[in-house]
Amino acid sequence: MELIWDIWLQAVSIFVLILGLVGLALSLLLVISPKTVKSLGNTLNKYIVVDKKLSYLNKPIQTDSFTYQHNFLTGISLVGGAIFFLIFFFFRLDVAKTLNLFIGSNYLFLYEIILKTTVLIGKIAGFTGVVIGLCLLFLPHIMVKIENRMDAWIATQDIADKLDEFHMGIDYIILRFPLLFGFTGLMTSAVLIILSIASLLNK
Repeated sequence: MELIWDIWLQAVSIFVLILGLVGLALSLLLVISPKTVKSLGNTLNKYIVVDKKLSYLNKPIQTDSFTYQHNFLTGISLVGGAIFFLIFFFFRLDVAKTLNLFIGSNYLFLYEIILKTTVLIGKIAGFTGVVIGLCLLFLPHIMVKIENRMDAWIATQDIADKLDEFHMGIDYIILRFPLLFGFTGLMTSAVLIILSIASLLNK
């Protein structure tokens, strides 16, 4: 486990190093030649019409027809899967033995919290699956009433309209104060580069 953690830390350090180098280059360019940054921004800026892309979300999608037409099959599958998970979480998963894999790690307490939380969520989901599956088997009309009460129509047209509105880009603000943002970016990028190099050299 320590090996996996070290690999992950090295990957993060390399990513931060690349991010710092890119930030350093852009910050230097912003200080030396803000017009070049503006030209680059104009080249990369794209206007995307999202109305057509999101119109599909406004269409009603029926997902309950198969469930209630084949309520016995769906209920049996749901109950069977839920019981399988409950058996695994109650009898097959040994939390203590699983935690032994992380002994010696500095984050043992964190792993224990994550594992116990996962087990608790799995148990709750299992019991919920059993209840819903039994309702589908013997009381499908109750499930229909519950679903009808929970059904809600959410229109996404307002979201599409907001996304289609023109907003002042952040580059407009940055280009108004190129020296301020340029030197701020230089200092931030330098710190990121130093931290990432120090992390890589310590391995």
